[in-house]
Amino acid sequence: MNEMLRTLQRGYELMWRENRLEDAVSALDPEFEWVVPGHPDGDVRRGSAGVLEFFRDWKAQFEGMEVDWELREIDAEHALVTFTNRGRGRTSGAPVEMSFGQIWTWRDGRFVRMVLYWNPDEARRAAGLAPPTLTERAHSGLAAYRSGGIEAVLAQLTEDVVWEEDPDWPDREVWHGRDEVRTRFPQRLESTDFDLEIDEVVEGDHRALVLMRWTARGRGSGATADLRVGVIYDFEGELVRRVRFFLDQDRARKAFA
Repeated sequence: MNEMLRTLQRGYELMWRENRLEDAVSALDPEFEWVVPGHPDGDVRRGSAGVLEFFRDWKAQFEGMEVDWELREIDAEHALVTFTNRGRGRTSGAPVEMSFGQIWTWRDGRFVRMVLYWNPDEARRAAGLAPPTLTERAHSGLAAYRSGGIEAVLAQLTEDVVWEEDPDWPDREVWHGRDEVRTRFPQRLESTDFDLEIDEVVEGDHRALVLMRWTARGRGSGATADLRVGVIYDFEGELVRRVRFFLDQDRARKAFA
């Protein structure tokens, strides 16, 4: 990651994790342009003051706001950021989730322009980048889980996701919706720690089979076990709408065929 990408990453952390808005915009050029096409208050804001006004107005609309993002270098002066914004309307209380793309431009160590795209795929096309492959999404999901647990993964699931445990488990469950996954997944793992590695990703039509190695350790006993598992992901656009988990890779392959 080059220095400007590190600065951009830190700016997002300051803005969304630490609520230090003034520090977050310190690397903006005095003539910086913040471009949001179709915004009711106008497409362009200039300078750090305009950006701060936008963010304060934006944050004021939501409660419990959570933001996840991913940075990708385009060339020596541009980067693509894709991110998801989740929360509840401050007035309505209704759940809200939006995904965007941003293309950032910098020169001489200062950011000079950001253009927002209301659809991440539109941003990728504008950047000359292909949408991520299912294999790339699988590795991104694993990286998200390693860094933030199930909470970091939820942004990659549809709101009405269906999560199905191994059909051969005696106490097998099927979870419906993100909130149920958020509650039940940690309960399933409360006595065990896992190290995960991807062996193989098999891509299909809007779905993927991810074959993984799990090293499980009992938190109380310290006993370890090596597992070879398979997970089938069905996609709806960029998000996962169905997850099917198998403790046996051969059965996972048969279900995927």
